[in-house]
Amino acid sequence: MAAFLGRLDLALVATTCVALLLHCVAGSSLRGGGAGSPGARGEQQEGQASEAPLNILFVGNSFTFGPSAFNATEQNNLPRFFKLVAESLGHKVQQQEDTIGGCSVFIHRPSINPSGLNCSYKDYADCVSSYGQDCNLKQCWAVNNTHIELSDGCSVNPGVFYGTQDAPCPQRLMKQDFGAWDVVVLQDESILPSVTGALNQMLAPSVSEYSQVLRQSGAHQKRRFGEPIVAMFMTWSYYAGGHRKCPGSDIPACFPNGTLDGFTDCETSDAWSESIATHPCQGYSLARGYAEMLEYGAKVLVPSGVAWEAARGSEPIPQQCKAAIDAEFPSPGPLANLSLPLKLEDETLAQWRGARAQELFLYHGPDYNSTFCDDGCKVDNHPSALGQYLNALVFFATLFEESPIGAAWPQGQVVDGMALPTIDGQDAATLQRLAHEVVLPHLATWWSGSTVPRRTAPPAMPMPL
Repeated sequence: MAAFLGRLDLALVATTCVALLLHCVAGSSLRGGGAGSPGARGEQQEGQASEAPLNILFVGNSFTFGPSAFNATEQNNLPRFFKLVAESLGHKVQQQEDTIGGCSVFIHRPSINPSGLNCSYKDYADCVSSYGQDCNLKQCWAVNNTHIELSDGCSVNPGVFYGTQDAPCPQRLMKQDFGAWDVVVLQDESILPSVTGALNQMLAPSVSEYSQVLRQSGAHQKRRFGEPIVAMFMTWSYYAGGHRKCPGSDIPACFPNGTLDGFTDCETSDAWSESIATHPCQGYSLARGYAEMLEYGAKVLVPSGVAWEAARGSEPIPQQCKAAIDAEFPSPGPLANLSLPLKLEDETLAQWRGARAQELFLYHGPDYNSTFCDDGCKVDNHPSALGQYLNALVFFATLFEESPIGAAWPQGQVVDGMALPTIDGQDAATLQRLAHEVVLPHLATWWSGSTVPRRTAPPAMPMPL
């Protein structure tokens, strides 16, 4: 029971004015170009979808649903932050999420989460209330929490626990309440993309599966991008880098084939831990991992992790860790034409250098004993409201190929039934300009994927019986 309580507790914790003229000028200058330019992509679809909302599904974990900060009730919810930004700049958004704290994309796959099953919520409730002593793990569990009602028909695999701030519903991919999805965003467990074995055997097959399902389900519908697409949400380094010898992953149902440790030789070697030991190293490792998914059916890479490093001053990536990370991949990859970390043209925008970077991460109160730093910080690896706002700006600039300068920022608004937190307007303006600089000059790189995989993914690891 103690082991169960530990896993359950971990799962619950994991869930737990700039002028508009600037926007108009920047946006108009970046939407020009010939038919082959990235900026022309939206123009080619304008006749069919210019007035249609963007239908977007976010699949991920607590990095996406955004847990509340210490003594706060508002979630730092990426889907709603993104909707706030986009609609303030004239683009209608219809969003949903499928989020399970601490889990991998692998566990969300449509092939193991069909709709229409006779799933039991009682089995889930009995397992939780008995602290793991009375658990029926032979039948799927119906979902019922703050964000998902039983009538929504959502279910998870037995053993997958969720908290009040999660929105677990893998069935939303096929339910398509708004019609065919324009974009399905995939975000994996925070360390997994830096573990190449797991990247190849868990994430790559998952991306290929989502891509195939979207091509089939939206093949005859006109969509904003001509077809439904997969977008990879590149996440960020922890405050002080990996800060661990082995990758871990302690929620069994989220990693049914065992922890991520088994994909490394971390018990006998420091090679993996050294490759993510600092935040520039870990940031680069995550960037390479997520970018690799452009070969497996993802169309676009949303470079939030690159933007976080830019906000922190674009510290150089040590050559030793960079070489070790590059050696894990078969080719230089989609980011080969970039010089990482990206340097900002206006370096004054990098206002979160050193200890101030803590402002981008989730604060847990004065008594919190953080395992993510060695300088007494009181933050974990989740985004603060400020960090999540940066993510939302990067999403907007990437998907709409427009400047986010002039966007609204969270000030307690209610978006799709959820109240947002409040951030400082001056910080918001700085982050808008930063996202503009990171995303717009490199759109051809971010959009260099293909909905038809250019590389065949290894078979997905089988689910244990």
